[in-house]
Amino acid sequence: MNKRNYFLHESSYIDANVEIGDGTKIWHFSHIQSGANIGDNCSIGQNVYVGNNVKIGNNVKIQNNVSVYEGVELEDYVFCGPSMVFTNVLNPRSEFPQRGSKFYQKTLVKKSASIGANATIICGNTIGKYAFIAAGSVVTKDVPNYALVVGIPAHRIAWVCECGEKLKFENGKATCEKCEKKYRKNRNDVEIIKS
Repeated sequence: MNKRNYFLHESSYIDANVEIGDGTKIWHFSHIQSGANIGDNCSIGQNVYVGNNVKIGNNVKIQNNVSVYEGVELEDYVFCGPSMVFTNVLNPRSEFPQRGSKFYQKTLVKKSASIGANATIICGNTIGKYAFIAAGSVVTKDVPNYALVVGIPAHRIAWVCECGEKLKFENGKATCEKCEKKYRKNRNDVEIIKS
């Protein structure tokens, strides 16, 4: 374990060979397993489990009661709401255990995506940058950048700005009513228009 400047509550455990960035806070009853790499200025809530070899970027916020299993990667500024669920095996069987990296399906949550409370992310999928997963949704396929998805299974109902505001497109273009960033829509994806 590194000797950096972070906060660890006395009730939490960090295994050997873990990297934790400056300014990160790990709260009550959490467990960080060997090989995990957590970036700077993260907030790891109460009763959070971070599995072996998990990579977590900078400025990530993981709320209470979340398990980030091996095979999951969280890029910078990802938000994981309370009690949301990741998986890492597609067809689990207690009788036929599937332990180890070769069995785990990779899940990637890209920069600044938000996952609402009690949502479930089925493994093997990618959540695009700035995507928003509504509370209680079940993600069963890739989610595009800037998409707002809801339901079981989750489906896109809108596009959102980097600030989280819903976008209203006319003739393939939108300006955020909150922060005034501009976007263009191309078929099934959205991109920001850089000035």
